[in-house]
Amino acid sequence: MKCVFCQKDVKVVDRVGVRDDCESCSRPLHCCLQCKFYDRSAFHECRERVEYRVEDKDRANYCDLFSFGRDAVEKVADKEKIKADMDKLFKSKS
Repeated sequence: MKCVFCQKDVKVVDRVGVRDDCESCSRPLHCCLQCKFYDRSAFHECRERVEYRVEDKDRANYCDLFSFGRDAVEKVADKEKIKADMDKLFKSKS
């Protein structure tokens, strides 16, 4: 797995705790942007049923549903790249 902030490999032995930080950039590992359930298009930006919206997605939080992973973040990045490519394509034809 990689840190979403510095793109360096992160070694997770058991699980990521709320106070765990990336060894390379010292950014929090237990935050929404590092969670596999993070999805900008979902309710509260989470694919799990969360009761409240976490405002600071890049800060450590105490979410019990947190699962370290990048699949959701990569999908968001792919969608944004596709949208940018489409915008560029259609703007050049006008």
